[in-house]
Amino acid sequence: MLAIITGTIRPPRQMKQLALRDENERFRQYEEGLRFLIGSRAFSKVIFCENSGSGTEKISYLKQMASEKDIELELLSFQGDFEKACIHGKGYGEGEIMEYVFSHSRLISSEPYFVKMTGRLKVDNIAEIAEHLSPEKTYFNIPNRTRRDIYDTRIYGMSCVQFKKIFMDIYEQVMDEQGIFLECVYTQAIWNNKIKITNFPRYPRIEGISGSGGSVYGYTEWKCKIRDIFSKMNLYRVK
Repeated sequence: MLAIITGTIRPPRQMKQLALRDENERFRQYEEGLRFLIGSRAFSKVIFCENSGSGTEKISYLKQMASEKDIELELLSFQGDFEKACIHGKGYGEGEIMEYVFSHSRLISSEPYFVKMTGRLKVDNIAEIAEHLSPEKTYFNIPNRTRRDIYDTRIYGMSCVQFKKIFMDIYEQVMDEQGIFLECVYTQAIWNNKIKITNFPRYPRIEGISGSGGSVYGYTEWKCKIRDIFSKMNLYRVK
């Protein structure tokens, strides 16, 4: 199975609603996240794509690390349209990354299914999640139990055909200042196209720092055990 990891190593100074701007710290977190994902052996193929044109030479050594674990790692970097991203918001940049991956990736051309994850975050139980995924299903969870109006875009899974048909270019609708975030756009597309959503078979244990607000993501394991049950029952859906 394939994982797509999105990132922006050097964000533009004009980008609003961005708590973490330090390029070196952002790079360190992406590097650490990739090392963790490779070590988990959750996926046989991994694509990391960043949209600030920073290049990936500093993490090219990870290809050898991945190869030793029978994992194919593809590293992509391009210069996104930061002028539009600053107008629309961060979700626009992520949409650009996904479109670039589908247009330029060698690995994705032969894959029917993918799981997308935000690069600076770690999903501690990703190996267990990946083990129980079905390539016939579309996986989303809500961000937390108090948000029932949007689906979480930090991690989701779907077929490549479905993404290209429905989600590929809708990021252009993002307008953060008007409250139209990428999560809102994706959720509306799910409703409009009557896509059946399945929660992840295990509740994602996410750790890291929000790039937008700077809040720290963490979890309590015993609470997540309960959330595992709710996730298996498919209760973490938009209402």
